[in-house]
Amino acid sequence: MARKRGSESWYAEPNPPEVCVLCGREAPALTDHHLVPKSQGRRQGVKLGEIPTVKMCPACQGFLSKTFSNAELANELNTVGALQAREEVQKFVKWVQKQPLSKGVRVY
Repeated sequence: MARKRGSESWYAEPNPPEVCVLCGREAPALTDHHLVPKSQGRRQGVKLGEIPTVKMCPACQGFLSKTFSNAELANELNTVGALQAREEVQKFVKWVQKQPLSKGVRVY
């Protein structure tokens, strides 16, 4: 059977690139950052699927996990706004936005 020609396309349109919620860069691969770390959420009795997540580049994800403890992330920095308000995060974001993106290489 022949393919239909016309306005219908036989291939899927590529998804628009996603951007990191912290630095705003388009990254080839974003990770799900749990706003409340999984270990802390389980201690509070929250099911893993109910912990809110945001898309974040590996550089920002790594920076947060190296800079802040799970307790700080769970209690003080559990929203994107709270993360963006911290001076350490602001300095890192300003720096990382100037760095080139590379696949699989973390810049923290």
